[in-house]
Order: sequence, then C-alpha cells, then structure tokens
Amino acid sequence: MKQTLWMMTGVAVAALWLTGCASTPRVREVELDRAPITSKLEPQDVRRTVEKMAESLLSAPGVREAVGGTRPVLDVEPLKNRTTQHVDMVSITDSLRMQLLRSGMFRFVDKSTSGTDIEFMDAQANLGLTDPKKAIRPGQQSAAQMYLTGALSEIKTQVGRTVDQYYKFSMTLKDLRSGELVWADEQEIRKESVKPRVGF
Repeated sequence: MKQTLWMMTGVAVAALWLTGCASTPRVREVELDRAPITSKLEPQDVRRTVEKMAESLLSAPGVREAVGGTRPVLDVEPLKNRTTQHVDMVSITDSLRMQLLRSGMFRFVDKSTSGTDIEFMDAQANLGLTDPKKAIRPGQQSAAQMYLTGALSEIKTQVGRTVDQYYKFSMTLKDLRSGELVWADEQEIRKESVKPRVGF
C-alpha cells in the first residue's frame, strides 16, 4: 500500500513538473545584431539597410544641393514588395522616414488627414471662437516638393540542398519642381542556407 502511495505521489509530482515546464516559455534577450538563422530577411538585415540608405541619402552632394538649407517637404511613398515573402513594408518605410526626420533636413506632411482633423479645422473656422485670419482651413496644408520611392526585390536559386537568396533594396529621390532625380542608391543582401538531409 505504501509503495503504491509513493508511486502515485511520484507520478503526480512528475506531472506537475512537466506541466510547469510546458507552460513556462524560455525567454532571453538577444543582441540586435546576431548571426543569421534563416535565409529570409531578418530584423538586423532591415535595420542595417535602413540606416545605410538614410546615411547615403543625407550625405549625397546632389541632395544637399537640391535642399540648399530650405528644408523642403518630403513625401516618402511606401516601399513596394516585389518578393515572394510577406514583409512589413509599412514598418520599413516608417523606420526610414524616422531616420530622415531626425536629420532635420526635410519637413514631412501626414497625408492621412482624418475626419477628426477636418472637423477640428471646420470648428475653428465656423464657431467664431478663433481669429478668422488665423484659423486653419482645408487646402492650406503644405504640398510635397520632393518624394522618395523604392522597392525590395529578390532572386532565389537552389542547387541541391543549397539555397542562395539575394535581396536588393533600391530607392530614388525626385525633385518635383525640376523633375530631376537627385539621388538613387541600392543595398544588397545575400544569404545561403543548406537544407538538412531527409532520413536517418
């Protein structure tokens, strides 16, 4: 009887221990820059690319000449995804815009004017609570003078178990007043992975 009781107690303790292990994930903080673990795009690939693109744009002589200390209004179009992978291009575009905004070289307009914005402008203009000469009315927002476009493309090749994955970020900056392309650049990423053998 005692042996059976000890056995049941042991099984219960083991079950509780296994349940605890299964429900508690192992979490650890990792470096932003780490060795690649997949041939797909990884956060460090995107971060480094955004930093390099922003640095290239901000230091280009053609851009400095076109800007000339005037802080033109820049429109950053969402980057296009021409790959077979799901990539959050809106997030990448936001990160690039943030890098350029921090430089102080450009001004930006939020194109997503909401209904709340319009209602607020109408209230200022029509309720008589503000100076009519200072009230903001629709149609007075700044227009873009330059715009930035870009795309992410890929080429994937496989020979046997080896997969070669090539990515290219390309971007161009256009001056809307002159129609000139004042800057263009591209960043490349290439990764190789070997698929495991099937079987034992």
